[in-house]
Parts: sequence; structure tokens; C-alpha cells
Amino acid sequence: MMQPGNVELVREIIHALNRGDVEAMLARMDPDFEWRPLEHSPIAGNYRGHEDVRRYVEDWLSTFDDLRVELEEPSAVGDHVVVVVRGHGRGRASGIELYNRFCQVWTLRRGRAVRMEEYATRDQGLAALR
Repeated sequence: MMQPGNVELVREIIHALNRGDVEAMLARMDPDFEWRPLEHSPIAGNYRGHEDVRRYVEDWLSTFDDLRVELEEPSAVGDHVVVVVRGHGRGRASGIELYNRFCQVWTLRRGRAVRMEEYATRDQGLAALR
């Protein structure tokens, strides 16, 4: 069953991302944390462990100005948190505004995030838990 605070833990990680505080993010993640971006993303892949995740996040943050990720509809499902996120920012080199909405499914154990997978929709994220 879900430990109290899993939704808050995901919020803390996202707030750290929004501040550009990669160390604070990693402090809430298991050393073998696994991040799987959207399948059709140009940066799709599998990022595992603090160093892989650090490089991925720092590269991502350096690509945008005014990057913000906002949480919508966070809900606990067992030891998972399913949340719709809205991302927006401006490309640092291009100046192009980016808006994206997708679903993240976080897996949490013993007060730490161990995995996060992204899906195009909330329904797809929930289906992945079945």
C-alpha cells in the first residue's frame, strides 16, 4: 500500500526541477532511479542512476529558458503516483515557446522515487499499471 507522503515526494522533486536544483531532485531518488521519457520524444531512451539522470536533466534544463513543469491531478495508486504534467518553456537558442501535456507514473519505495515513466495520456499511464 502507498506510504503517506508519496504525492508530496513527487511534488518536491518537481519543485526542485523547476528551481533547477538537480541535487535536491537526486536526493529524493534511489541511486538506481530509472527515468523513461515519452516514447516518441527526440530524447527517448532509458536513463538509469544518478549520473545518467543528472546528465539528462542538466542537458534538458540548459536547452530552455523559463522552463516550468506544473502538476495536475496527482493521485496515488498503490506505491505509484500518477500525475498529468504541463510543461512550458522557451527554447534558449530558437526562442520558440513550448507547451506540452503528458502523464508521468512514478514508482516510490521506502520514501524514495525508484522509477518514472512518461506516457502521452493519463489513460495510458493508468493502463500501464494494470
